[in-house]
Amino acid sequence: MVAMDVFDRFLFAYTIGAHIILVTLSISLIVIITIAEFIGIRKSDQHYITLSERLTKVFVISFGVGTASGIVMAVELINLFPPFMTLVSKTGAIALFYAEVFAFFLETISLVIYVYYRKAFTGKYTHWIFAVLIATGTLLSAVFITMVNAWMNSPNGFNLQQFISTGQVTGIDPWAPFLTSTTLAQIAHVVTTTVFTGSMIIGAYFAYKYIKSKENDEKTFYSKGLKLTAAVSIVGIILSGITGSHEMGTLLTYQPLKYAAMELNYLPGSNMPERVFGFLQNGQYLWGLVVPNAQSLLATLETGSGNVPGLTQFPSSVWPPLLIHTSFDIMVIGGLFIGLFLFIVTVMWLLRKKPFTVKYILYSQVAAAVLSMIVYELGWVTDEVGRQPWIVYNVMKTHTAVNLTPTLLIPGLFIIVFYAVLLPVTFYFFARVFNSGKLADELSGKETRGGVNY
Repeated sequence: MVAMDVFDRFLFAYTIGAHIILVTLSISLIVIITIAEFIGIRKSDQHYITLSERLTKVFVISFGVGTASGIVMAVELINLFPPFMTLVSKTGAIALFYAEVFAFFLETISLVIYVYYRKAFTGKYTHWIFAVLIATGTLLSAVFITMVNAWMNSPNGFNLQQFISTGQVTGIDPWAPFLTSTTLAQIAHVVTTTVFTGSMIIGAYFAYKYIKSKENDEKTFYSKGLKLTAAVSIVGIILSGITGSHEMGTLLTYQPLKYAAMELNYLPGSNMPERVFGFLQNGQYLWGLVVPNAQSLLATLETGSGNVPGLTQFPSSVWPPLLIHTSFDIMVIGGLFIGLFLFIVTVMWLLRKKPFTVKYILYSQVAAAVLSMIVYELGWVTDEVGRQPWIVYNVMKTHTAVNLTPTLLIPGLFIIVFYAVLLPVTFYFFARVFNSGKLADELSGKETRGGVNY
């Protein structure tokens, strides 16, 4: 029989890993839709208008599936980690969930108006404003959920020592969880990496369709989609690098143990090397690449000090699994490869070489998109596994928060199978809906817009 604490953690990790894919696409889709419609209106370009209309059909499906998946996540939090949710409900952190509901309402109401009442607006940009409101609601949902995660990494808003010693929640400040010591750094990195990853995936689909296209109208249409997603991706990779560096500085200050595990520092010190892959055995670093002084140099740039923490400064009972060193290295190296690809695209663009008419660039876009999703998932793995054994850092351990009821096993297995079917079917319908209708008719304005009959 599987130990229920292990199963509970695996089930939630599996569910959130699948949910993240849907959420990443939803957030990026509405960003791309908003920009495409604006360009289409501004330049009177029917290709961009049609692009926004087709992507809107996909977004509606993504919104529906993502909402249902979010409900599964909420139920799992309550059922799998009841002591954690009890702590959340007794502190100001519960306000973050209410704020997320407000953002969801804004997104939902704006989406209904945007999809079903296109012809009700006579102003040139009035309909587009609702796309902005949808994007605002979608991004705010991501922001508030990230705030919850930041609170788990750096809890505040109640008397922590009193809770640790007696289990009583006192000294509640309902507004404190909205701004913890790690909130701003996490929001900045999560939002930029999410939009970047989703735009890479959407661009990969456009690259695939461009390769398969035979007609000039189709090639022009997908070429413009590629240019738009590439522009968002290039900005996104730059901002992801900047915010990632800032978050490492935040970890150094507020989660030194997680930082030490990510960098595989057994001892603290200065003039520390950067270690790439490898592992620790009896305190010795083995089978990895060492770059002298690089870690301390980066730490100096991030925090102003080259002194970095080591694992020996903390009891071994609270060390996170050291596999996060490997997940972190794969994430960083993968990001560097994607950055190199986008740098080549940028240079070709500046030299007017039309990169997205070149086959090896198109195929590389597809490969880079797959790599970007792997990197993104590994980023969350590093963050969440790196907080272990705590579910709320230095306050509540994960093993004390899990539900050990064995009756959760069967429904949990059904959820695993459900998501294994849901994701490929959802992507299949994304493609079917996006390609429904004749492109020539849509570009000429003959076909009903937005997939809705008025």
